[in-house]
Amino acid sequence: MRTLIGLFIVGALISSAFAADGDAARGQQAFHACAPCHSLVPDRSMTGPSLARLWGRKAGALASFERYSPALKAADIVWDEHSLDPWLTDPAHMVPGNRMTFPGIKNEQVRADLIAFLKQAATSDQTAEPTMPMGGMMGGGGAVTCSPQIRPIETGIFHL
Repeated sequence: MRTLIGLFIVGALISSAFAADGDAARGQQAFHACAPCHSLVPDRSMTGPSLARLWGRKAGALASFERYSPALKAADIVWDEHSLDPWLTDPAHMVPGNRMTFPGIKNEQVRADLIAFLKQAATSDQTAEPTMPMGGMMGGGGAVTCSPQIRPIETGIFHL
């Protein structure tokens, strides 16, 4: 009986570890929710700071972005998968008083996918916005460049 319980626990741990593995291609689709406010081009800040070269950067420290909240500037956070997961889950809870008006992504798999994409994008020498295939119910066949004008239609990403 103990062996069966032990196997069940190990199986549950392994399946949750696999569920948390991110897929950068799916994460690129999830990034549509971020693209209206964040660029992947170095020093191209929009409503929010550029996410280029995000990995290993201290939160609130990008010199080309001047609108960080005092709370985020004072936070002792370095961006990586361990800090991005709780940030993307609930930014207001992780850093009370920050200025990011984003409710968070409650779906663990979507967060893992987005983190995988951000890691891939943030560690590359990106000089232009990535083109993303058009999706949605109409399943358009072209590609679009992310820009502040593109707003994500309800995609089911935010399971509030």
